[in-house]
Amino acid sequence: MTIYADEIFLVNTLSDALLLYSYTYIAGAKPRHGRMLGAAAAGGLYSAFEAALALPQLLRAGVLFGLAYLAFGRAAVIKHTVKLMLMCFIIESITLTAVSAIGAGAALARGGIVIFASEPVSAALFIGAYPAYILIMKLFAKRRKYLRLRLTYRGRIAELDALSDSGNLLKYHNKPVIMAAWDSVGHLFDSTCYEELKNKSDSFVMYHTVSGAGILPVIEPEKCEADGAEVNAAVAVVSRKFKGRYSAIAGEFM
Repeated sequence: MTIYADEIFLVNTLSDALLLYSYTYIAGAKPRHGRMLGAAAAGGLYSAFEAALALPQLLRAGVLFGLAYLAFGRAAVIKHTVKLMLMCFIIESITLTAVSAIGAGAALARGGIVIFASEPVSAALFIGAYPAYILIMKLFAKRRKYLRLRLTYRGRIAELDALSDSGNLLKYHNKPVIMAAWDSVGHLFDSTCYEELKNKSDSFVMYHTVSGAGILPVIEPEKCEADGAEVNAAVAVVSRKFKGRYSAIAGEFM
C-alpha cells in the first residue's frame, strides 16, 4: 500500500484538531481557533516528516508539548501536555478496542493514526471515539459534588452553588480560593461592573487555565459557609459565567 505525504498531513491535521477541540470543550474553555488550527497543521506536518524520514516515535512526546504550547500558550503547558497525552491514550484505546471487536484490522499505530483513506471503517471508529470519550466525561461530570455557599462580606450576603473541584489549587494567604462568577457575587461590592472592581481592587491572585493566564480580584469574606459549615477561604471574582448549575468553583477546604 502506497502512503502519500499529503494524505498523512491531512489525516493527522484532522486528528490533532479533533484532539485539541475536544480537550478545550471538556475543559469548558473558549477555543483559540487560530492557534489551535495552526498547532493541528504543525502536527500534521510533523507526521508527514515522521513517515518520510522514519523518525523515532519517542519524539512524539516533544511534539505533543509543542502542540500544547502553540495551542494554549506558555501558561501551564506541562499540565496541558500531560492531559493531552492521557487523552490520546484513551482515544486510541477506545479505537483499537472497537477495531478489534468488529475485526476491521488495525489501522492505528501507537501514538497516532497511520492512514485512513484506505481504511474507512477504522477512520469512522477513530472519529467516533471522540464523542464517545466526551459522553463518558459528561457522565462522570454528573457525579460531581456541589456545595451551597453562603458568603458574608461588608454586611452583604451572597448565596450560590459551587462545584467542588480538587483541580482548583489556587491559594491566597495560604487559604483555598473559591472562584465565583461576577453575576452571582457582584452585589457584594460597590462597583457597578467587573472592570471597575478590577481597577479598584488592591488584592489579586494569579490563575492559569487552558484559555490562558491572568489575575483575578480577590477578597477575604468575613464569613464563608459551605453546606452550612464555616470554612476559611478567600473568594476570587471572575467575569465569565460558568457552564452548568454552578456559579463558582471551590477547591478542597482544609
